[in-house]
Amino acid sequence: MEEKGKQTGKRLLAVGDIHGRFDRFQDVWEAVRFRPGEDEVVFLGDYTDRGRQNVPMMKWVMAHQGQPGMTFLRGNHDAMYLDAAAQTEADLGGAITYDIPACDAQMLWRGNGGEETYLEIQELEDPLAFHRAWLAAIRQMPLSCQKEWRGQTYFFSHGSIDPHTPLPRQQKDDLLWSRVLAVQPEQYEGEAVLVMGHTPVQLIGYPPVPQILDGHHVILMDTGSFLPKGRVSCMELATYAIWQSRTTP
Repeated sequence: MEEKGKQTGKRLLAVGDIHGRFDRFQDVWEAVRFRPGEDEVVFLGDYTDRGRQNVPMMKWVMAHQGQPGMTFLRGNHDAMYLDAAAQTEADLGGAITYDIPACDAQMLWRGNGGEETYLEIQELEDPLAFHRAWLAAIRQMPLSCQKEWRGQTYFFSHGSIDPHTPLPRQQKDDLLWSRVLAVQPEQYEGEAVLVMGHTPVQLIGYPPVPQILDGHHVILMDTGSFLPKGRVSCMELATYAIWQSRTTP
């Protein structure tokens, strides 16, 4: 486990993309020692796809969703699963019809790491029931959330935002898919601290550590969990303390 900094007192935490690397997530979560009733944590989405431990991660999310102090945002991969639900339902034995757009949605999902998730679900004793439970969990995941902490406003989303649109009016596609402020953080002129995932920092030229940009107003939390030397990362936002998984295979 790699950790930078220590802290005491109540904490506001953010966890970046996990992508089916439940082993790497456990590595971090055990070290963080989350304290229900004191700490708050926001998960930035993309719990599945690309990794090989998707079902354990999904079970963990469903077991903790709705617990005090825990917010699970929807990522673009979670949204793709939702969009592909009709055909996935049929493939798993559900009595449901679907049209061509649903087929296109499943091709998009399964071609972007969803195949690994689908094959894991297919091996379960009751894959259809599990699929429906995960759909219900995704539908409960907000696209963004805002928190006031120690006099600072934090705005959380999976993807970026439109820097020219007020935070309450952000569009779904931007919150799920945009990378604008990951690559051009200087475009943001707001006062809230933006905390986002979606863009692996290694792919835009940074080391695999959460990046604090734009005068501490943009924080990138996706450290390439599914990549060969990637990591799952957690940050305590008031002090910038960081916990990261070990660089295991």
